[in-house]
Amino acid sequence: MNIDELKKDPTEYAKLTYKLKNAKVYVSPQGFHFIDYLDPIEEILPDIDASQLTEEDASYIETQLQANARKFNNQADIVRNHLPLPNAKVLDIGCGGGLFLSLLKQNGAEVIGIELSDSRAQYAKTNHGLEIDKHPIEHDFWQKGFSNHFDVVTLWDVIEHVNYPFEALQSAANVLKRGGILAIDTPCRDGFYHRFGELTYKLTDGKYPTFLNAMYSSHLFGHKQIFSTTEMKSLFESVGMEVIDLRKFHELSFPYEFYLKKLLKSEVTVRLLLPFVNFFFKVFKIQNKMLVVGRKRDSSSSVRSAQRD
Repeated sequence: MNIDELKKDPTEYAKLTYKLKNAKVYVSPQGFHFIDYLDPIEEILPDIDASQLTEEDASYIETQLQANARKFNNQADIVRNHLPLPNAKVLDIGCGGGLFLSLLKQNGAEVIGIELSDSRAQYAKTNHGLEIDKHPIEHDFWQKGFSNHFDVVTLWDVIEHVNYPFEALQSAANVLKRGGILAIDTPCRDGFYHRFGELTYKLTDGKYPTFLNAMYSSHLFGHKQIFSTTEMKSLFESVGMEVIDLRKFHELSFPYEFYLKKLLKSEVTVRLLLPFVNFFFKVFKIQNKMLVVGRKRDSSSSVRSAQRD
């Protein structure tokens, strides 16, 4: 039974293990960690509502969501290391404000993004001049119209947000050409933050979940599941991808101040601690995320793999 099937009825197939401030985390017998909230994707309209992009939203995208320029440059380098960018067809699922796609476009790639948030989709269109679509990757718009089309599909900080991760990755693989590249990064459950959160939860009988409160959330587009590296490798292989790179690394999607405010709820305490936190992470590169890159197998490779199994 894959994780998508488990999520359709978590109370039957999994155990409620962590009761957090914003989520209930279930753990299956296989070890999958996920929450019982699903986004109402079917209610999201395909047209971008430009009025949703307010000055406040634009400021958030520029000062928070896209504040870590090194992250986007690293993502562009990952793609560049696997194929030449000029004329490469690239789809970025959950493209946010569009900075990553903008970097690839500047290097000659033919890019398109999927973004379900109206404000972020509009920002990517207007500020980076990108083609953005709001149909989810599972929709026939992509599955019938772009089958075996792209050289690269990316999901940066996305797989932890989707309702059904197996279906999302299978749909992403379907629109790749044979030999195409699928690349994701996502928080890893066998990293420091998740393990520390589990430890503090157990030691305090659930009173202090610490990092777990920041890693799961039952709200629109919140974190719904966190995978281990072993689970993610297996998930890639189950959708016909050969894993060619899998590693843990240190990266925070937002500035440290953003996470401190979530954890501490005190501006004064955050200002006092921020210099120490900055120093700590310069010295200790805690591996909290994973990068997974896969290549779509050709038909003959898939047959040989199935025969071995």
